[in-house]
Amino acid sequence: MPSDPSVFEQTLTLELSALQPEVRVLIVDDDPEARDYLVTVVQEAGYETAVAASGEEALKLLDHEFCPIMITDRNMPGMDGVTLCKRAREGQYPGYLYIFLLTAQNGDADIVSGLKAGADDYLGKKNISTPELIARLGNARRIVGLEQALRRALDQKRQMANTDVLTGAYSRRYLERQLSLELERTRRFNHPVSVLLLDIDYFKRINDRFGHAVGDEVLRSAYRRLRDLLPRACDWIGRYGGEEFLVVLIDTDLRGAEIVAHRLVAGLAESPIETSVGTIPVTISIGGAEAAQMLTSDLSFKGLLEIADHCLYASKRDGRNRYTLCLDSDSPLALSSISSHAHAEARHQ
Repeated sequence: MPSDPSVFEQTLTLELSALQPEVRVLIVDDDPEARDYLVTVVQEAGYETAVAASGEEALKLLDHEFCPIMITDRNMPGMDGVTLCKRAREGQYPGYLYIFLLTAQNGDADIVSGLKAGADDYLGKKNISTPELIARLGNARRIVGLEQALRRALDQKRQMANTDVLTGAYSRRYLERQLSLELERTRRFNHPVSVLLLDIDYFKRINDRFGHAVGDEVLRSAYRRLRDLLPRACDWIGRYGGEEFLVVLIDTDLRGAEIVAHRLVAGLAESPIETSVGTIPVTISIGGAEAAQMLTSDLSFKGLLEIADHCLYASKRDGRNRYTLCLDSDSPLALSSISSHAHAEARHQ
């Protein structure tokens, strides 16, 4: 039996089936009468239009108000249509630009030079047929729509690869890649970066008592609360594995990381998490480290996480619902801690 379609294939199918018929067409011609004629035909065919009287004006418009289809005359003063095609192909646009070149000469040399310059199709200006123009515009719209659908599907696939499916946090793969880049930045510019490795306390008891489905609810809700507690948009959080999350704090030294760690521990303990079986009190333990405190040779994802993990173990050993931050793996420095042992014990009775 054939396998089920992948999420990527399903997304692409939906995108293709939902292509919007409204496509903006840029018409470039220095002749006002020819320009007005094309505008009338294109609008009556159901397209929105924009106009430019020169190649220079067309390029400026494409930069500020991108149109996925362009119809340009070949022979214009200043920048001609062939040069416009070449310049347009050098531009950085949010999607593919489909170009029609209008030519008064239908010789092979003129057509070939236009196609080599970057035009996708050509139209004879003297004997232009309205039905043919509309039909070719339809082909252009389908190609542009396909490109847009592929782009969106690929973007979604890329996002899915970077995202943990259960919680919506960044994936471990993304964490390792991006944190490695941040450590390289730290090595080159001596900008601090700190990490907080956190673990949901007694999570196995939640799974054992309420089931894994409720445990998943707790994970999702805990992530959302942690994300909302982060003070800056440049800081980010990912799921490191199981009930562990990793917070990356950009341009933050150990003292700054302490402020965030305190906020996260207090924020999770402040109120229970709502689930389908009722509210469940949840606390976290945190271990933190700062990359700038490490020797240059030790600046690695693995080395930094080993220190954070060492501190996390210290937080669990000392009673959980607290944080421990350290300078290196041999000297844990508990800058501060939050403890509510009575609360922690009561919630498991």
